Amino acid sequence: MLRIAKRTRILASIGVLTLVLTAVHSIVVQNAFEGISAAIFPECSDGIDNDVDGIIDYPFDHDCDSPSDLQEGTTDRDLYLTISDGLEEINTDDNATYTIGLRTDSSQPELVTVRFYKPQFSTVTTASENGRIAGNTVIWKDTVIHPGYVKELFVNIHLNSDAREGDLIIAEAYAGDIRVTDATRVHDGNKMRVPMEVFVDDGKIYAEPDEILTYQVLVKNTFGEDREFTLRTQLPPPLHFMGASGEYKRTNRSVEWENQFLPAGGEALYELKAQIDRETTEFGTLRVRFAVEAAFGTDTTTILYEELPPATIDVGMTDGYSEAKVGELLTYAINIKNNQTKLVQGVDVKGAIPMYAEFVDASEGGYWNGQDVFWKGVTVSPHGSRTLLLTVRVRRDAPLGAIMRGSVSVEGRDAVDQTVVSDRNVKSGQTVERPMNQKTLLRKVADRHEVRPGDTVRYSIYLKNTYDHPIRNVRIEDRIDSQFSEVSDAQQGVMEGDRIVWNVPVLNPGEEWEVHYTVRVFSNVPHGMEIANIVSVNGEGLESISLSERVRVGSVGVVTKMPKSGAPLDVIFASLMAVLSGVPTILIRRRYII
Repeated sequence: MLRIAKRTRILASIGVLTLVLTAVHSIVVQNAFEGISAAIFPECSDGIDNDVDGIIDYPFDHDCDSPSDLQEGTTDRDLYLTISDGLEEINTDDNATYTIGLRTDSSQPELVTVRFYKPQFSTVTTASENGRIAGNTVIWKDTVIHPGYVKELFVNIHLNSDAREGDLIIAEAYAGDIRVTDATRVHDGNKMRVPMEVFVDDGKIYAEPDEILTYQVLVKNTFGEDREFTLRTQLPPPLHFMGASGEYKRTNRSVEWENQFLPAGGEALYELKAQIDRETTEFGTLRVRFAVEAAFGTDTTTILYEELPPATIDVGMTDGYSEAKVGELLTYAINIKNNQTKLVQGVDVKGAIPMYAEFVDASEGGYWNGQDVFWKGVTVSPHGSRTLLLTVRVRRDAPLGAIMRGSVSVEGRDAVDQTVVSDRNVKSGQTVERPMNQKTLLRKVADRHEVRPGDTVRYSIYLKNTYDHPIRNVRIEDRIDSQFSEVSDAQQGVMEGDRIVWNVPVLNPGEEWEVHYTVRVFSNVPHGMEIANIVSVNGEGLESISLSERVRVGSVGVVTKMPKSGAPLDVIFASLMAVLSGVPTILIRRRYII
């Protein structure tokens, strides 16, 4: 009995000690985790006005889509913002179009969130570029502003009858921490006068994209005395002004004929020409309104496609063979054509290799994932084309007569090439235009696709001259995103602001130049951020080469959150103590048996 009592006291003491240590450890670990959580708490639920716009957290701050958003908004530098409706006065029950202009001094595209607060006594009717209307606000999330260009956003409003003579109609626009306003005075001096008559007609019920419309505007002074007046109109965003009759004044989308005169019983005819935007959607309605004081006339035209407009991107694919032998190398030329007048960026290309083929190579950073080949973020110059090459080998087990079907998908457009496995090689006669410098001018490779904050990335740049003449005074520039990274080893390059510059006096035919450098990612970069850098090359002898072939973009993703694994430390500790507490019992039992 004495041994049993002694053993019980030992077990009780060890158990109490285990519980105390486990509780203390759990409290310490929990506090540590709370500290970590606070460090990465989303801005949209932290109770702080992070973007300094006077509004805090979701749902009050419209920059926040949910409480888990990491950022409330941006505090933009090198950004310029304007707003105007092009009017000094506006009548009640009239319409106005506000133009918001954005421009940046930065050398790289900027992403900003733009907000428009409508004036009092008004209603927002439409907003360009899918602006989201939320109460009294119109929001454009993540609007891209390119260096050297003015980004324009448009908002149409209708002024209701509650506005009084002399009131100021004030509209506000915000982008980051920048705020601008536009003030227009309400003028209702002619409210009691007998209105004039305005008739508008473009002679069409239906029209196609790119078509030029001619609006005939007839103004009549049928009633009352002689009149002096101003004829006004605001063109909707799908219309581009082409010209007008008489002496007119144009401000953005507003067109006015000022100080016009009509005697009693007289009439006057005006003309305005506008072209429909090429990308206007089918079955949309163009509503154009002309106003003289309280009188107005409206014309409506419906967009109808007789022929579908060409797609933004066209794609073709061929290996140049109709028949190929076993073991033969097939190189598919994938030709991507841009049908627009503007630069197309961020195009993703997916190529599928045929059955009975094995992957060999892909040009310009294309990578094989074991099933398909991908090119991420391809850029194509305005009305230009880009050719990517995919090389496969006909497998030894390919039976005669089998069809080698290669395919590619680009922005919803597909292309297919078929080659029959045979005992001979037969040219198909199909070709795809290939740039003269394909696979040979400029390449850029990173040693990894994902990094952690504080890590380094090693980039390699390769430049090769395949022309029959030297390339002189070659300048290679690589722009680094200095917000999130810095160059740690430039490899004889010279830093000029946020870019590394290498100069090559001459590159002879067949000669290749390469360089390797490292970039360190800052330790405070948030999870999920994509850090991009852009390399470009210029020199004498490259003038005829398209921009898309002289520029390469590289990017790496930042990963900070790792999945949880293993058991909690306090559980492991408690289990270990429980095992140790049983050791005295085993020893005592063994001694008793002996």
